[in-house]
Amino acid sequence: MKTLLNKFIALTAIVACVLIASCSEDEDKKPSAPLVTSDVSTLPIKFGDAKTFTVSVSAAGRVKDITATTDIGTVTVSDITGVGEATGTAKINYTAPFDTGSGKITVVVNDQAEQQVTYIVSVDVTEQPPVELTAGDVDGVWGPSRTYIVRGNLRVPAGKTLTVKEGVTVIVDGDGTQANSPEIDVEGNFYSYGTADKPVVFTVADAKQTKENIFAGLWGGILATSTSQEMVVLYTHIEYAGAPAVAGSTIVTSGELKEGDPRFGLYFNNPNGEFVMMHSTIAYTKDDGMRINQGKLLIAYNTYIYNGKTGGEAVNIKSGSLGDVAYNIFYQPATNGVKWSNSDGRTPQMDVNVYNNTAINGGWRQTKAGRGGSFNLEKTGRGKAYNNIAVNCKYGTRFPKSPDNPDVANCSLGYNLYYGNNDVISAEFYPSTGSVVKGDFETGNDISGATGANDPKFVNFDVTAFNYQTAANADNLDYPATMNFALKADSPALNKGKTGFATKFTSHTVGGTTYNVPAPAAYIGALGN
Repeated sequence: MKTLLNKFIALTAIVACVLIASCSEDEDKKPSAPLVTSDVSTLPIKFGDAKTFTVSVSAAGRVKDITATTDIGTVTVSDITGVGEATGTAKINYTAPFDTGSGKITVVVNDQAEQQVTYIVSVDVTEQPPVELTAGDVDGVWGPSRTYIVRGNLRVPAGKTLTVKEGVTVIVDGDGTQANSPEIDVEGNFYSYGTADKPVVFTVADAKQTKENIFAGLWGGILATSTSQEMVVLYTHIEYAGAPAVAGSTIVTSGELKEGDPRFGLYFNNPNGEFVMMHSTIAYTKDDGMRINQGKLLIAYNTYIYNGKTGGEAVNIKSGSLGDVAYNIFYQPATNGVKWSNSDGRTPQMDVNVYNNTAINGGWRQTKAGRGGSFNLEKTGRGKAYNNIAVNCKYGTRFPKSPDNPDVANCSLGYNLYYGNNDVISAEFYPSTGSVVKGDFETGNDISGATGANDPKFVNFDVTAFNYQTAANADNLDYPATMNFALKADSPALNKGKTGFATKFTSHTVGGTTYNVPAPAAYIGALGN
């Protein structure tokens, strides 16, 4: 028995040795792994640019496939040679993103013996240099994510289009004088397509962004002429405009401004044109933040900050205009958040609805008596004024007396909230210079009362700290702190708005995109909770 066991063990050992030898022989027969080479190991590149490099492959086991991936930007593989052969090549085509950063491209090679190797190329994406624009005609596409420096007046010719893409910064090199304060004249179409993450910014150099320049009016703004058919402004910031108008410029020869008058941050003027502005900001302008003389308009979800030094509105709408203004915040304008008027008597008669907006600390820098406040509808203008909040404004919603009264038979007013932390303010919720007292129209549904009553209870803004005498002097203003005008859960403005009334339009199709007009909210003000 012992002899048989020994024989079995010996036989097992022999079989194991044979198997090991066979495996070793198989390993010896397996081809060597592929080898990948290239003259590129690092790839410096400007964002948005594209570059191509070539990899070479030596594969004793014959090339099966060549692929590539990247963790920043995009990559494709083309012109692959040598599949099924011992050598091959491929072109690696890389496009950088429109953001700076570092990453890698991973090239993967498989051979027909199921062996895989990788080749790594490091990527470093840096900014493009600024584009210098001296003066003259412009059209086409700016950006995305580029910087443009404007050193002279630019013009978008009639029939042409300028499209500004997300992430673009436009620095206008102006000093507030007539001789050196460029403007952008739009005779064609203008589209500024910022995004929430990458807004478009029209501003001045960093060194000029100072408290002292809040109302300096350092450049001439974006000014459309009567030939401009379409303007769309989305997620766009426009700052520090308002330089004096120049003799012979379009806005002067059209009669809109006199030589030396402050220009606007934004201007549109075509009765057959379409204007859409949403999710944008106009700040630190010497006079009106924006003016719409004529056109079909939608102005929604925007913020206006410090518009007008001693006069001027955040939004100024004139005859020939039809549309809706909703869900905007007007912070401390010299005069009104919105003035809409049929002045100049153009056709069609001005008819604009202003609803669900919030005006804060408005009207105190206006130096002319009887003017200034929050919302002002006048001079045979038509429209609805519902669901608006006016906090510490010089006047509540104002319909002036004759001869500047609106077309009252075609106007609606009510369901607004007024707050004042001083008797001077609360006494003018229904302006003494106007023609409306509480109870007229639908103002019986307003939320208004004594001084200090009906705090709207914003998430982050103290309405009790306002001093109207300090606010009257532009020199006392500094950049505002962080604010949040959404309503707290116990706000008196919640569930008190008027719904169900018709907006002027339901939508606007501009630049091939349809923008829906927002319906009125059940709350009062621009932001719910």
